[in-house]
Amino acid sequence: MKLGNWKVILAIACTVVLTLSAGWSAGAWSPRHDFELEGTWQVAVTLTNCSTGKPLSPNAFPSILTFANGGTMAEDTTNPAFGHGQRGAGQGFWQYEGHRTFTAKSIAFINFDTPTPTTGPAFKMGTQTIEQTIDFTDGPDAWSANATIQFADTTGNVYMQGCATATAKRFE
Repeated sequence: MKLGNWKVILAIACTVVLTLSAGWSAGAWSPRHDFELEGTWQVAVTLTNCSTGKPLSPNAFPSILTFANGGTMAEDTTNPAFGHGQRGAGQGFWQYEGHRTFTAKSIAFINFDTPTPTTGPAFKMGTQTIEQTIDFTDGPDAWSANATIQFADTTGNVYMQGCATATAKRFE
């Protein structure tokens, strides 16, 4: 081959390599889109009266929710109504509903009955299911939610229901 042909082939090869590497860089780096639910969130949960929406306690308790790409989620809570080790971490799914709104549903095991309730509710071994609607109203790094909660025993019979509100900040 002539030297001129090698220069053309080398120029084409360099162009292809540069184009592909620029594409890989752009694909690997992805800026966070506004109002993206994916990530980990520090959440403050307030239990509420389902009929009136009024808080049942003046104190919120913290939870952590992680929303993964593809629509799965994981959560954990410090709700003081549960005994130590009584409730496991939750797992579930989420989806985009449109215009800064998402829905999520998670389930967690209640590992044992509340031994002898003196204050607060008596939980039975089974599951806790939480369904919530999440709205971004305060920018891309904060959201609020309304939730319904169901407790079911090991046979699947729902024995208690509740409601909650939540506010969240992105964990960074």
